[in-house]
Amino acid sequence: MAASSSSSSNELPESWQVFINFRGMELRNNFVSHLERALTEAGINYYIDNKEMRSEDLKVLFKRIQQSQIALAIFSSMYTESNWCLDELVEIMEQVKKGQLKIIPIFFNVTPEEVKDEGGHFRYMMYRESRKKGSDLQKWENALESVPSKMGLTLKECNGSERLLVEKIVKSVKKVLAQLVSRPNVLPQDTSQVSSGGDTSFQMPKEKPVFEDEMNRRLKQLDEKIDIDCKETQVLGIVGMPGIGKTNLAELHFHMKKTKFLFRKIISSIREKSEHQEPDCLKKELLTGQDYNDDASMFNKKLFFVLDDVSDKKQVDFLVENLSLIKKGSKIVITTRDKSSIAGLAQETYVVPGLNDKDALELFEYHAFADQVSSTKGNFPKLSKQFVDYAGGNPLALEELGKELHGEDEAHWEKRLVTLPYRCNPKILTELRTSYDKLSYQQEDAFLDIACFFRSEEEDYVKCLLDQYDSESGEDAVRELAEKLLISISAGRIEMHNILCTFGKKLGSSSHENKSGERMWAYRTITETLCLKEMISPDQTKKGERKVRGIFLDTSKEEKVGTHPIWKYGKDDTKIPLDMKAFTDRFNQMDLRYLKIYDSLCPQNCKVILPDGLEFPFQEVRYLHWQNFPLEELPQDFNPQNLIDLRLTHSTMIERLWEAVTEVPRLKWVDLSYSVKLTDLSALSNAYHLRRLNLEGCKILEKLPGDMENMKSLVFLNLRDCVMLSSLPENLALVSLKTLILSGCSRFTKFDLISKNLEFLHLEGTAISSLPSTIQDFKKLVLLNLKNCKRLESLPNCLEKLKALEELMLSGCFKLKGLPEIREKMENLQILLLDGTSIQCLSVNDHIVNQQPLQMNSLSMLRRLCLSSNDMIYSLQSSISQLYHLKWIDLRYCTNLTSLLTLPPNLQYLNAHACTSLKTVASPLARLMPTDQISSSFIFTNCDKLEHAAKNEIICYAHSKSQLLSDALHRHNKFTTCRVLRLRIWLPLAFLEVKFLCGSVTELQEQCWSESCFQATMGLLA
Repeated sequence: MAASSSSSSNELPESWQVFINFRGMELRNNFVSHLERALTEAGINYYIDNKEMRSEDLKVLFKRIQQSQIALAIFSSMYTESNWCLDELVEIMEQVKKGQLKIIPIFFNVTPEEVKDEGGHFRYMMYRESRKKGSDLQKWENALESVPSKMGLTLKECNGSERLLVEKIVKSVKKVLAQLVSRPNVLPQDTSQVSSGGDTSFQMPKEKPVFEDEMNRRLKQLDEKIDIDCKETQVLGIVGMPGIGKTNLAELHFHMKKTKFLFRKIISSIREKSEHQEPDCLKKELLTGQDYNDDASMFNKKLFFVLDDVSDKKQVDFLVENLSLIKKGSKIVITTRDKSSIAGLAQETYVVPGLNDKDALELFEYHAFADQVSSTKGNFPKLSKQFVDYAGGNPLALEELGKELHGEDEAHWEKRLVTLPYRCNPKILTELRTSYDKLSYQQEDAFLDIACFFRSEEEDYVKCLLDQYDSESGEDAVRELAEKLLISISAGRIEMHNILCTFGKKLGSSSHENKSGERMWAYRTITETLCLKEMISPDQTKKGERKVRGIFLDTSKEEKVGTHPIWKYGKDDTKIPLDMKAFTDRFNQMDLRYLKIYDSLCPQNCKVILPDGLEFPFQEVRYLHWQNFPLEELPQDFNPQNLIDLRLTHSTMIERLWEAVTEVPRLKWVDLSYSVKLTDLSALSNAYHLRRLNLEGCKILEKLPGDMENMKSLVFLNLRDCVMLSSLPENLALVSLKTLILSGCSRFTKFDLISKNLEFLHLEGTAISSLPSTIQDFKKLVLLNLKNCKRLESLPNCLEKLKALEELMLSGCFKLKGLPEIREKMENLQILLLDGTSIQCLSVNDHIVNQQPLQMNSLSMLRRLCLSSNDMIYSLQSSISQLYHLKWIDLRYCTNLTSLLTLPPNLQYLNAHACTSLKTVASPLARLMPTDQISSSFIFTNCDKLEHAAKNEIICYAHSKSQLLSDALHRHNKFTTCRVLRLRIWLPLAFLEVKFLCGSVTELQEQCWSESCFQATMGLLA
């Protein structure tokens, strides 16, 4: 039955919040002891009868029941062996009936149905006891009958996790007590969560979500990684960021599988124990007090251990050293935040995912709202979704944010939403801090740099910025942070969870938390630090002593222009004036690494001005971004020795970077796009390691540096809309170049380049009339864009040598009358755009031309062909029927096209709009595929000369197509749910629609159609 008291006094209190009713020494020493500890930690006053003298006189226990507010009746398999338990239950139910007590039934390894079953094993011992006290049997039965009709808490619903069951019990008790405090004079008769009948004035608190489906899915995934029945010893790591649910999942798995092992144990809080106790605490736990020899249980029994919260390899050294001695078939599950701590030990790892949106919202609302009704009122649903999105499926974040917002009004929620990105919840901060405090200085710097400045940037880019000079320390730091689950790599970019980013910004902006210097990103903090010195109050920091690692000023975040004296500058109060000596006077010259001044909404509107110029003597700067830079060049004291990334975009004043040619040994990225006065790039002559150079929109730039070929590492060069540029430097060789963009360079007349690695070449809108034969050396060229090259008259005969070419774009080259003869197959060419050219596809009778017609049979992989707006096309050559992959043809406005006598066999889209001379079409229009369920469109609008036979052919094809689709749909629906098919045909003066449902015609419509056009469209619509 019961056990001890939470009071340490010899005199027991006169009242109790909770009375615990249970049976069994095993239950007392395990589950109930954990429950006692949890109730004590929650500050709940409970009674358990260890301090009472045992006697057949139950008056003392009855008195304790009468003094209590809540009774916890814990039903287990041995419950009915004790007549004390049963007599207590009778008294409990009497008090419940009087409305003086509330009962929370707890079914521990038994179900309500088993308790209620009169012929079951649960009641067998009760009937045996009744032989001694036969007169009490009816009372016991009545008490038991009244309990299972109410839904209590069951161990089964918690997937066998005793810890989770204890949590739910404490949560339910606290909620009930809270309601009793709010309604002190009302104690309802029905104390269960669901009434067995009749109305009740009391409602038990909401059940904490268990997410059974999701947990079962995860448990199944664990089973795929660790086979309990396997005869080999297996070690599984369960990894994930703080608060994601590693411990909960490991415990659920343990309780489901533990019965197959005699020696089983959960060793919790290993990180905490190793920090506050002896370093070999795990060794003692594994040996369970036994001597370290072959007789120890961990060596002679098949074991199942859960090692919870391992944070360092040293903590599991003993296990690693003795793993081969453990009995075969043993299973060890380790939860950790750091993959590296179990490297070489765990054969498999399972990364715990976040909750899905539905479950996350349910968990958040459970903590944020007292009831389900409140969560649907006003703007709360929308606000809830925003908080849930921020939490990113992390249960800890969802729970703590919900608790923080509980009971607050909408205005508070909206205000808190604004502060989410930079104000961390205290409990979340404490949890994340444990991971952060184990980082090395280099890892700390990398984590804070990413959180404050470089989240979602490309992985290689961030590694370069984090490198310590010529070392690969940046790569190491990124890898280590990923192993510790503090960042993730997705699609080549470094990502960080929202709560980690907020945590990082909180620490990064503090000058006391970072030895490397604070990271400034808050608008007001930066502007009040760097504004005109006459506007600044006396600085308490000594000159040059403030350690700042980075400054990111987004001028679009300005706070009410004109409300602070620093915003007043002459007649223009929208400018942000920075003091020339603000950097020098305030910051340590050896600390600043990153400086970015920008407008995230409109780059050209960056409002920072430098009335007295700028001094910039910082030696360590490696990242300088300044949109609309307000000077003609960088300051004379600017030192680019450590510069890696330079971006001065939309700068209306800058003419050159600096005067003398300077060594820039680390410079890899330069972006000077839309610097409309830029004329001189000689400063980059020695940029040997430059990878990307963006000069788009530099409208008066006439030439590139003559020694540009020094840029041996250049991969990307963008010269789009450099309208004064006429050519590249003579014999320019860029050995690493992969992408060259010259589109919009309207005066560019001569293309000459040596590059064996070029993959993408854009010459759209240039003034070139031809391409050099050296283009055949571009063996890796994938895309050649020559759109709107209005002077282009021919292409070199070596075009067929471009074996890697996939896209050839010649749209708008109206002087181009033919392609060179293609004698070799171009097996990779998939897209060919010839619209707006004068290229002919076939020489026909009266329209013989001297140009070489397009040779279709050399383009076997062609998928998309555009020939629109070409008056030189009269028909398509017969070889087009051999292009089995060609599915898309555009012939719009080919006004001299008279016939389509042959078409590709697998054509899905044909647009012949405004082919005003078209009379005949192929028969059949296209090949019919028996399994074809893809949308097909054949458009003949404004084809006024289309003959009647051609129209009939199109209608015939449409009917045949619809029948095939119908048959395919019928076969498909034998295995899946029903689908719908519609076939629409537009004819002059008529419109036909056929509707299929599950393969049968269910609707047929005909109506007049007034437009003089014809269009047939077939599609499968699900």
